Amino acid sequence: MNKKFRLSLGLLALSATLLVACNKEETKNEPKENNTKVEQNVEAKAEDKATDEVALSDWDGEWNNIANYLDDPGLKGAYEEVAKRDNITEDQAKKNFADHVAVDFGAIKVDGDSITFLTGPEGDEIDKADYKLVDKHPMEHGGKTLYWYEFTSNGKYPTILLMPVHGEDHMPHFHLRVGGSAEEMLAKDDWYPTFVSPTVTIDQVYEEVAE
Repeated sequence: MNKKFRLSLGLLALSATLLVACNKEETKNEPKENNTKVEQNVEAKAEDKATDEVALSDWDGEWNNIANYLDDPGLKGAYEEVAKRDNITEDQAKKNFADHVAVDFGAIKVDGDSITFLTGPEGDEIDKADYKLVDKHPMEHGGKTLYWYEFTSNGKYPTILLMPVHGEDHMPHFHLRVGGSAEEMLAKDDWYPTFVSPTVTIDQVYEEVAE
């Protein structure tokens, strides 16, 4: 009788040990499983964002034309670098960049579905209009496939192409084009009006000019 009792106690202790071990193993593996799910969720969200239709509000805020900074003395070195690299004069280097980013307004303010065009930072209003997304056009830029998003309105600038904000590693900015038709604007290979945050530094602009 005692032998049977001792045997039962031994089996009970063994079962308890195995149960604890299993629980520890499950607890050990649980964080890994949770991390995997989090990574999958992040990837899923990224894929969803890539396929979602954008909205004009993605560009909400105040943005300055980079051309506002081209006369800053801090950019002289950038023009020197470009002139030496391309075997042109500094004045030509500056003019080339000015042509590269030229539009007839110095700042914009995006608010929801509307864009206000200004003569410059805190300048006079040129026009204000509501815009509607109508199409997107793929293009290669900086080694990546980006899109020009086409918006239309009944305002002074009937068609505007907007590229998503990028360059967060050195200077958040985006490119835009305005004109009568998307086809006309897309045909221009070296025209990238560039808009930056009002908090941009001249060192950041220097890097963009010297590229």
